[in-house]
Amino acid sequence: MNIANLQTLDWDDLRVFNAIVGAGSLSGAAEQLGVNHSTVFRRLRRLEQSMGARLFDRLPQGYVLTTAGHTLAEHSGRIGEEIDTLELRLLGRDYRPSGTIRVTAPDNIAYNYLPRHFETFRARYPDIRIELIVGAASLDLSRREADIAVRATSKPPEHLVGRQVCRFAWSFYAAPAYLEAMGRVDEQSRLEGHRLIAAEGSLTRLPALQWIDRNAAHQVVARCNTLNGIAALALSGLGIALLPDDQMRPGLERLFQLTPRVTSDLWVLTHPELRRTERIRLLMHHLSEELGDENSRLRQAPG
Repeated sequence: MNIANLQTLDWDDLRVFNAIVGAGSLSGAAEQLGVNHSTVFRRLRRLEQSMGARLFDRLPQGYVLTTAGHTLAEHSGRIGEEIDTLELRLLGRDYRPSGTIRVTAPDNIAYNYLPRHFETFRARYPDIRIELIVGAASLDLSRREADIAVRATSKPPEHLVGRQVCRFAWSFYAAPAYLEAMGRVDEQSRLEGHRLIAAEGSLTRLPALQWIDRNAAHQVVARCNTLNGIAALALSGLGIALLPDDQMRPGLERLFQLTPRVTSDLWVLTHPELRRTERIRLLMHHLSEELGDENSRLRQAPG
């Protein structure tokens, strides 16, 4: 490995290298960094050419460090952490309402809520650009994988700061076509005989969705591992779905709330070093206000 070339090392390439080490694959690193697979591959090739050595063996089980790769990895993690810390501290002193903000949010919030709030924010602050990373994967805000995380959780990570902006109740939903064919149901005790749509995978850990498996598993006709997917199945007329009220949409009728009442808290979070960065402070305040108003509108909606 050509150590002399460290003088011309691109630190973004080093960040990609560290992501591959952690994920064990190019696709995993791409998802973690919020870039495409080809970008990760290109940056790895450039780093290996710069170092004059192959850093990974491409094996069936994933990308495994070579001897040269191990040597670089021994130092790159610590160097990367120091650069990230310095970057965060410098950003924390940035008081200009300009620059780029990376926001991560789960699918439904990202698709159905954030875009209109980003547009009103942009009208106020045209020099601020927003990059949206969709998904519920846990990104490392200390490494600038995201600047702001919008997360549905009852217990946000202790190393992040922010505020709970709203609290969604869970309700039963069905398409009008299903209700016309199977009959209306207006209370939980009368669900017997109706087709239900349940959770799969990691969603089964959610307390609200566990209600169906505990009380009506024999009525389940379909399952899905995402809330958007469960809502889509209900929208098709397949059955009745239990969903948080942020999933309310045209074509689905809210029947009644789950009892005993279960809620999902929505938080807007950032790293402590970034909360005084002007553009991040402004967007966090904006999202907190707008998402709080969304919750009020949902509570007032019929159903």
